[in-house]
Amino acid sequence: MSGAAEPLVSNAKLLAFGEAVLTKVGFSPDDAALASRILLDADLRGVASHGMAHLVDFYVRRTQAGKVNPHPNMQLTSDQQAAATLDADNALGFVAGHHAMGIAIEKARATGVSWVSVGNSTHYGAGAYYAMMALEHDMIGFSMTTGGRLVAPPGGLGRAIGLNVLSVAAPTSREWPYVLDMATSVVAAGKLEIARRKGESIPEGWAQTATGEPLTDPTQLHPDGTMLPLGGTPVHGAFKGFGLTIMVDILTGALSGFGTSAEIDAGLTAAHCFGALRIDAFQPLGDYRERMERMIAAIKETPRKESVDEIMIPGELEHALAAERRADGRVPVHAVVLAGFHDAAEELGVTYDLED
Repeated sequence: MSGAAEPLVSNAKLLAFGEAVLTKVGFSPDDAALASRILLDADLRGVASHGMAHLVDFYVRRTQAGKVNPHPNMQLTSDQQAAATLDADNALGFVAGHHAMGIAIEKARATGVSWVSVGNSTHYGAGAYYAMMALEHDMIGFSMTTGGRLVAPPGGLGRAIGLNVLSVAAPTSREWPYVLDMATSVVAAGKLEIARRKGESIPEGWAQTATGEPLTDPTQLHPDGTMLPLGGTPVHGAFKGFGLTIMVDILTGALSGFGTSAEIDAGLTAAHCFGALRIDAFQPLGDYRERMERMIAAIKETPRKESVDEIMIPGELEHALAAERRADGRVPVHAVVLAGFHDAAEELGVTYDLED
């Protein structure tokens, strides 16, 4: 199975299918459309670990099991001029995240800077989507979330902390924005899912067995293996990844009062934090873009190895790939994922027309 080409599936059909199955399990048409759009956006940008592959297994099944509330009564438990806390009422993370980032953007219009913490939410997919919401408003966006408790601290063997995520998006002078979207573990857990699906091994340094030996077979991660913090080992900077994980926990779980990744029901609940900085509250937008251009130009003019055609800025490759896939109108979806979609369609009485 390793190396096999993945079928290309129509973007429009994937959106329609996502909306149909999510509506069938209780979501409003608007919320189903929003969730499908965010999932497809990840696939367009090449982040298959957080894309449509999770539609059924993550979101449909968890909703059917009562782990996600399709009709939440989200409420602000704190509402300040430049800050707020949102109780998401166990909402789908896409819905809670989109709503909270919208609040952060609106507050930043008035104050220049805004932060919104979110508790009692669920998995929200790829963090970049929410950070990038700020771009069209000439703002810098921040998005963070707790993840499932699957990471060992440096020197530890047990699952102590989450697969926490940090994302930042900033406008540039180019046609593409700067976008950082990173797990504070070595890689996102979805990378292991992809490897399992393709029958591939993973590199040493991503995960370890229950006894601390390198784990290279992704099928052996559960039930007792652990993933490692960014850096992998202390000598390679694991305490930096560990520190970033805790930082995200502070700004999401601790600040919201909901609970950190060390405390919450791993994999089923989540806390988030969103921020927006209005650039012209700090300096004129034109001056900011000029500074960004100088930085980007200096980086790209760096002498390169013979094997490297161009120095790329975070977000540049993803922007180009998304443009290419939008123009083509299709994204790759693994055959195993399509099989799961077919089964879900039969179960829910939804039309399945994703394959030629």
